[in-house]
Amino acid sequence: MTPFGLRKKLKSILGGAPRPPAPELPRYPVVFLLPKGGEYTVDAKEGDSLVLASGRSAEPIATGCADGTCATCRVEVLEGVESLSPEEGQEKRTKQENNVDSSMRMGCQVAVLGPGVKVRIVNVLGEELVE
Repeated sequence: MTPFGLRKKLKSILGGAPRPPAPELPRYPVVFLLPKGGEYTVDAKEGDSLVLASGRSAEPIATGCADGTCATCRVEVLEGVESLSPEEGQEKRTKQENNVDSSMRMGCQVAVLGPGVKVRIVNVLGEELVE
């Protein structure tokens, strides 16, 4: 974005065609079970990470880094593994380096791609467990 909307002004003067709006992404309900009991559901846009989706609630998944290396955001997938992105490079390395069980996923690295996802949060922001 240019200061003072110069790009927009230039396009209007020179007759540049406006960009069509981006298509609305599908939304899928994701159920989050809390470590101390209870649960909540949020709608995640297709491609949202579990951390981003849970951030729309009062009890989001805790994170401790900005690059997917700390394993604080690990979750246990209870249902809908087929509706999540596959486990890849950074997530695999983080799990190995932090001795995280293979059944867990890193909430910051896994994206919601379809319906039917249900996960158990290990660490809620502000209530992190010490293991």
